[in-house]
Amino acid sequence: MKKIKIGASIILLLCLCLICQKIVLLFNYMLALFLHEMAHMFVASKRGYRLKQFKLDMFGMAVELDEEISNRDCFAINIAGPLFNLGLCVFCMAMYWIFPLSYMYLNVFCFANLALALFNLLPLYPLDGGKIFKGMISNDKLYYHLDVAFRIVLSIVFFVLFIMSVLNIINWFYLLMAIFFATSFQRRIPTFSIFKHTRDKHFQKVVIVKVSIDDNLYSLIKLIKRKYYTIFYCNQISGAYMDEDKIIYWATKYPLKTSLRELN
Repeated sequence: MKKIKIGASIILLLCLCLICQKIVLLFNYMLALFLHEMAHMFVASKRGYRLKQFKLDMFGMAVELDEEISNRDCFAINIAGPLFNLGLCVFCMAMYWIFPLSYMYLNVFCFANLALALFNLLPLYPLDGGKIFKGMISNDKLYYHLDVAFRIVLSIVFFVLFIMSVLNIINWFYLLMAIFFATSFQRRIPTFSIFKHTRDKHFQKVVIVKVSIDDNLYSLIKLIKRKYYTIFYCNQISGAYMDEDKIIYWATKYPLKTSLRELN
């Protein structure tokens, strides 16, 4: 693990939980979320990816990898977290059946796993369901419009739920979710500027990047170095070396989801 990043916003979340007397609830959700992320990391490591950063903030935990996940591995890595939470939920219910007294100790943890699994399966980026959904939609423009529509609807729904909770017992979770869906937009398609591409670049200095035949044009463009000329090496195709100009040409001609396998 290269870096653990803890956001200052986690202090705000702790304060809110102390005020609302929800520390036990927070502990159970954080434990469920930690196991969720460990499931992602386990499957990713089995697929050959390395961990870059582990982040913790008021919206939860997140594992970042050193490289873009290929379409081939996208489903397996992203579904691992929700499936593991559902498995823990089934385990808790089995414990209820065998040892009924365990309900008072495991009920919050069981509900936390169920809620986390269902929430993460929503088809919205950067949730696991959104990443899976993105891998299934080949049209970037269609995906973007669907994502925006889902996000706006859920932002409104959670904000309305928060306003309604003020009339009884204030539920800050609804407000956090409304903010999360309203602010977690991310640029889907990388923009490329010829001026930015050539500025400050030392064409005499070359960096060679090893890639897989299943990498798509989107992930290859992200690997282009700003100050060095990038050569891509893939030993799975004929003519194993490709320069960055060829990748840029392909990116202007084909959809960004197109893989090297499809181009060769």
